[in-house]
Order: sequence, then C-alpha cells, then structure tokens
Amino acid sequence: MLTNFTIEANCALNYEGRYVDLHNNFDFVSFDYNVAEKQIRLRWKKSSGPWVNKDDISSVVLIHKDVDYLLVVEQAENSPYEEDSGIGEISFVPSTLRTLNDLIVPQSNPKEEDDILYLFENGQRIRVHCKQIELQVSF
Repeated sequence: MLTNFTIEANCALNYEGRYVDLHNNFDFVSFDYNVAEKQIRLRWKKSSGPWVNKDDISSVVLIHKDVDYLLVVEQAENSPYEEDSGIGEISFVPSTLRTLNDLIVPQSNPKEEDDILYLFENGQRIRVHCKQIELQVSF
C-alpha cells in the first residue's frame, strides 16, 4: 500500500509536515464507496471547538484507490449520536489478521500487504485493503 501521509500517535496523520489530528480537531462527515471505480472516500471537516486552529486545514479526504477488501463493523447499539463523528484510532494492520478488528499497531507507514483500520468512538470499524491511499486537504 502506498500513502502520501504517515500515521502519528494512532489518531492523527502527518501530511507534508502538518499534524492532522483527526481525533481532536475533525468530525467525520461521510463514507462513499464507488464500486465501479474501486474507490472509497472518507471525509472529515474541521471541528468547531475553541481549541481548533481556525486558520488551519478545513477538510480532509482520504481516497482509497484500487480497493480489494472492505469490512464495515456496525456501531455499538445505543451509542450516543455525538460519537458518530469521532474517530478513536487509526492503524495499519496486517491483512493476515482480519479476524482482529480492534487491533492497534504502532506503525507510521504501511507494509505492502497491510490493511488500514479506522476505529470510531461509537464502536464502528472500517477496514480497507487497497493499493494506494491519497490524503487531500482543503484550507
């Protein structure tokens, strides 16, 4: 898997020297899967909290290209609505361990056969294997 970012502290991305804290500074907005193009887009927008730098990145899109594996684990029953937009952790994990969907590996860069695993505050999990993930940001 190729990426144009690294994972930092299992909750943020490092993109061109910028620390993009998805856990604290961004709210998850959408999941789009284009089956014909084998492409998944995950979108976040800047949170409105007073701790967020208003002059920094306003939105983030992670584009997963040439997807050949997708697993979505449902959110926890009765989870509060507020937790739907919160990412808990992000990790590159071995594709050989697909039965473990709460696994966190302290690894900044993916290995060729790794999946990426998104763990949300509401218990939902999204696990993807693809050839490339491109991070795009807007200001």
